[in-house]
Amino acid sequence: VHVIAVDRDPQALGFVLADERAIISSEDEEAVDRLARARDVDGIVSPGADWPVGIAARVAERIGLAHPITARTGSIVTSKARQREAFAAAGVPHARELDSRDAELPFPLVVKAPDRQGQRGLALVRTPGELEAALATALAESRGGAVLAEEHVEGPEVTVNAVSVDGRFVPLTVTDRLTAEPPAFGVALAHAWPSRHDTTAAVDAAGAAVAAVGIRNGPSYTQLRLGPAGPVVMEVAARLGGGHDAELCAAAT
Repeated sequence: VHVIAVDRDPQALGFVLADERAIISSEDEEAVDRLARARDVDGIVSPGADWPVGIAARVAERIGLAHPITARTGSIVTSKARQREAFAAAGVPHARELDSRDAELPFPLVVKAPDRQGQRGLALVRTPGELEAALATALAESRGGAVLAEEHVEGPEVTVNAVSVDGRFVPLTVTDRLTAEPPAFGVALAHAWPSRHDTTAAVDAAGAAVAAVGIRNGPSYTQLRLGPAGPVVMEVAARLGGGHDAELCAAAT
């Protein structure tokens, strides 16, 4: 397999593992499309980064390449707002969306940029006085100018790494997501395996969430909180967990 790695950083670590390097951003969809067509690649994949997953799926669909997920699914898994729509339609337990203009907001609550990953624009808002700054931060980070406010679910966090094969959900590991102490929020320091919790219900919820967003083939990473009423899905990514900075690669045989 002849691999072309794509990254905007000339010093990207992944370049030493590839046959060729292309110094363009993995988030530049037009440039990735042009490169894939120019080199007549046989496959394209974003192995460890969230946002380029959608780009890889859309480019593959436009130029007729086989790809584990469709362009539609790629757009859903890179938008927390679209994920919540899919969860609601399928009856998947998820954090309840809130109207940030509501005078009776329940605190604490969570504010986030729905189209960002890596905890950018994410904040736990404990009091009304913190809300305006949190909304401004999330808006500044948002790619599309939107902000998502939702209830804060108390409970430990777990992640389910899995692979789907023709719609069959195969869990690989369930790990405890160990996060940094306040004032940081949502920043994972480690994933501990095996989990200390009974994760049967979490695996079931993860499988339902993966099906809801349309992943029938390929890897998935589902983040959940084990709330008082049971597991609540926070988000699904069409990749295995562990990194936000892997290069998007195009492979040609």
